[in-house]
Amino acid sequence: MLPLIGLFGLLNQVSIAQMKPDKLGELDWWRSKVKAQAQSSQRRRFHGCLFGDSISSGLGNPLGKETANFAMGGLSTVSLLEQLKTLKAANVQCQNVMIAIGTNDAWYSIRNDEFVSNLERIILLTRSMGASQITVVPAFYSTVEASRNPNVAGTVERVEEINALIREVADVENVGLVTDEIDPLFDDRSLRQDLTFDGVHLNEKGQKIYKRIVLAILN
Repeated sequence: MLPLIGLFGLLNQVSIAQMKPDKLGELDWWRSKVKAQAQSSQRRRFHGCLFGDSISSGLGNPLGKETANFAMGGLSTVSLLEQLKTLKAANVQCQNVMIAIGTNDAWYSIRNDEFVSNLERIILLTRSMGASQITVVPAFYSTVEASRNPNVAGTVERVEEINALIREVADVENVGLVTDEIDPLFDDRSLRQDLTFDGVHLNEKGQKIYKRIVLAILN
């Protein structure tokens, strides 16, 4: 049997091994991609803007007339903050904003207080970019199988914890919160098997459902 201090050391090593901080902002290719977004949208005013991760980026861009999709794969609240700072510096403006973030935060390693602070700053930034209406989307569940694989997605419990924080921030910041609208994508606390190709991301059928929801809110 391991000595107590040895057991704690082993558990600590396992914990560190499982940590997945969001380091997109440190990658040259990612910074270049965000810069290109800013350059192509410089000084433009959009009626609607969608910000999010790969689930939202799969909907394509543009989403409709004067409706831009700035979502990018891998984004969490950490990297979304950096993206928004770059877009704001380019004087990109958005009247109606939808923030679909949190799914990767449930997978990455992030403290609850850091997540809350990031989301509050994200809302503040979008308001400074001209947003008169802001709606946040809860983190997405993955399939049951995917949620049990730490290399693929966050656990159901962590997704629910992140969503509780999103609800709190939405209430404090007085912004809209998507609730029943996205229920068709899920079966209880899991992503519907017929709407995904890998347990996490939406297939064409799932994207059609999600896109209708997004457009109904942004337009």
